[in-house]
Amino acid sequence: MTAKNDDLRDANLRVSRRVHNNLKTAAALMGRPLYDVTSEAIDAYLSKLQIDPVAAIRRNGKSRKVP
Repeated sequence: MTAKNDDLRDANLRVSRRVHNNLKTAAALMGRPLYDVTSEAIDAYLSKLQIDPVAAIRRNGKSRKVP
């Protein structure tokens, strides 16, 4: 791996760890299972996304290649 890839991977792990710790804290404060709080957070995030697969295909000119 290159140094740039290592830096990106390290940054992703730091963000993931921070998000996980925040969710764990929120679950503990609410007295709820971490799984439930995490699922709700993921659902809330995904509901904010506006994904239009047809527009993405048109924008890229073709669909993703299958390896």
